[in-house]
Amino acid sequence: MSTRTLGLIGIVCSPSLALQLKMYGAFGDYKPTSMVGLLCFIYMTGWLCSVIGLYKLKAAGKKKFGKIILIIQIVFLIPGDISNIYCIIQPATSSELFQILDLFWPVSNMFMLITGLAVFFAKQLSTWKRTAPLIVGLWFPLTIVISRLVFGTSLITVNLTCYYSVLAWSMLGLAVYCSSPQNSAENSNPIQQNNKLATA
Repeated sequence: MSTRTLGLIGIVCSPSLALQLKMYGAFGDYKPTSMVGLLCFIYMTGWLCSVIGLYKLKAAGKKKFGKIILIIQIVFLIPGDISNIYCIIQPATSSELFQILDLFWPVSNMFMLITGLAVFFAKQLSTWKRTAPLIVGLWFPLTIVISRLVFGTSLITVNLTCYYSVLAWSMLGLAVYCSSPQNSAENSNPIQQNNKLATA
């Protein structure tokens, strides 16, 4: 699958977490249903696709360290996404297996800060594109931790969590999409550019 396609999937899936929080409650108002599991599955699958795109782009650097960071991020996301499939099938489950799998959602978010910093300092992508993973990495500490400490579980926290998530994960997908070698080839091909101008 091309990085362009992976980025596009990331963009399309980015609103799913916000929809889940708005439609089915957040924090103390959370209501587990199969639809919650489906929306979370869509959101995490888009996130996973974007990170795979970063890996294919060598966004965290060409050295072994950068590759390992992105591989760890992918490894953390997979069991977290499996927990969403579990939730679709058995939404009210509290089994030990589900709790272990579900633990990888906060772990993935916390590790994303390390991933974001690795991509930012690797400088393999242009400025705004390498900032996108870091913005995603800051989502968890800023909304789930700091915002809840300041505003509690009020509507302010819910709205901040939702709007930030849409912005951050859509930016991540867009960064991968725009960094695709296919886009670079099209932009550098004068024949394609002339054809576009002629048909405009």
